[in-house]
Amino acid sequence: MTPIVFDGCFGWLHPTSGGTSGGRGVVLCAPHSHEEWSVHRAWRGFARDLAAAGLPTLRFDWHGTGDSAGGEEEPERVAVWLANIRAAVERLRAETGVTEVALVGLRLGATLAAVAAAGMGGVDRLVLLAPPVSGRAYVQEVKALIRLSLAEDRASNGAEMPRPPERADGIEGFGFLFTGATLADLARIDLAALPARPAPRVLLLNPGGLRGVDRLASRLTELGAELAEEGFPDFARLMRSAETGHAPAAPFAAAVSWLAADAPPAAPAAILSALTEPVLPLPQAVERPVRFGAMGRLFGVLCTPAAPTDRPALLFLNSGITHHVGSGRAAVEFARRLAVQGFPSLRIDVAGIGDSESPPDGVDNRLYRRDSLPDVLAAVDWLAAQGFGRVVAVGLCAGAALALNAALADERIVGQVVVNPGRFVLGEGITAEMAVRSAARAADRYAGMLTRPEAWRALLRGDPRVLQVARTLGGRAAGGVRRWWTRLATRGDGADVAATGVLEAFRRLDARGVRTLLVYAADDVTLGERDAHLGRGARRLAGLARTRLECVPGADHSFLLSPARERLARLIEGHLAAKG
Repeated sequence: MTPIVFDGCFGWLHPTSGGTSGGRGVVLCAPHSHEEWSVHRAWRGFARDLAAAGLPTLRFDWHGTGDSAGGEEEPERVAVWLANIRAAVERLRAETGVTEVALVGLRLGATLAAVAAAGMGGVDRLVLLAPPVSGRAYVQEVKALIRLSLAEDRASNGAEMPRPPERADGIEGFGFLFTGATLADLARIDLAALPARPAPRVLLLNPGGLRGVDRLASRLTELGAELAEEGFPDFARLMRSAETGHAPAAPFAAAVSWLAADAPPAAPAAILSALTEPVLPLPQAVERPVRFGAMGRLFGVLCTPAAPTDRPALLFLNSGITHHVGSGRAAVEFARRLAVQGFPSLRIDVAGIGDSESPPDGVDNRLYRRDSLPDVLAAVDWLAAQGFGRVVAVGLCAGAALALNAALADERIVGQVVVNPGRFVLGEGITAEMAVRSAARAADRYAGMLTRPEAWRALLRGDPRVLQVARTLGGRAAGGVRRWWTRLATRGDGADVAATGVLEAFRRLDARGVRTLLVYAADDVTLGERDAHLGRGARRLAGLARTRLECVPGADHSFLLSPARERLARLIEGHLAAKG
């Protein structure tokens, strides 16, 4: 796969394994917000499967999301996203010479793909994977899901049910923002009222209970499309694939088979143009994708200030199993914000996460894994080769443990930002399914709510019976997570050290001159691990001149809400500006 930049978007071009040209190509239209995070690696695997079936494939991040330029607060998001699809089709044709193009979308990506195809024409096949037929219903679902999540989080702390998560400029949840204008534009979409046939042949995969699907099927038939309808087995498992690292085969296999059938012949020789090194220009910064590590199996994005700088480079590590953009895109936002202040940065995926290749054992999405440490050190080597000899490692959750251990292992790391570490010691690794059990509730609930519209309607009304269920779920989940963190803190995997060993690590780094910022959400479930190793309130760190502890009230584990994220950003800026 080859990184590519177009129309302000970052993407990946997956050529066919045989290097052929012509034939049929595919543009993948990803879901949005937390749903994209949930399926990112599975979506990558889907693109590879399509390419292996002889279908060159382009996947990309929507403008204002992922590694693409822009932000969610910018105007006309829906119009821009539709333009992104048109630009992706043009770029795919230019790079591969395909004579036919298919669009494939999942969730909101499917809705946008259908609208774009109907408006642009020239799309030969269209695959709709669990599409929201009504934009208005999709907006209601998002609001209900965020409300449920906040109810569970608030209930775990014994607080009252929060008010609807509305902002003056829209709605925020899971680290993402839908502005009021974006919500209004989405609400105007109705696939059952498409003005023109989106494609001659359409495949619709329905997970069951999808609202408005009958109206959509009737409209596509009226417009003259040859419609194939199938179930969407294991949809809920797919939306949780970030936890397991393995997407269920059935849904994507059916789409690959349907797309590959009767494809026009491809030429035996590739006509891929000589792709220049992709560069994404930004205000006062430039970003480019990089490969590093043995055989270039690891991936990262380098963000450099517009003007040369002698400041240390930041190394953003994976937050749990979230790919290199960070939880709620925080790594991208921090990198670009700090570039304006003269700090270069590299945000990376260790093996088995995001867009890097799998580790030698083939097991993806393992956390607190000692085998990930060489990947981090390979990134430090790469930065040094580019002239960045001083590095500040930044990590949240499992990334925090990697930052600490990397600083111990490499003296080129002169500073670190360690946020909500679930443990300090690396071992054989634990499954991501265990680590994100609470965070994955959102995807689980969402998948289930698609088939139970009465549930999210009740949530929007504030029905006390449904809210009580949310409180109960939140309390149970919180108790389960705390018990899990306790087990995690005492699980050795053959690599645990005594509390004095962890304390000694911080002392060694402090004595070496490494500046450490240790940040916790004030009510985080990882505080027990901190206190077990560093004393209640981390009091054993007292007296360390270069080690600073901060607790942020009102923050969740991943700092997804904007006030807490802004507080974290300012703490990092202050840490980088401090001397001594």
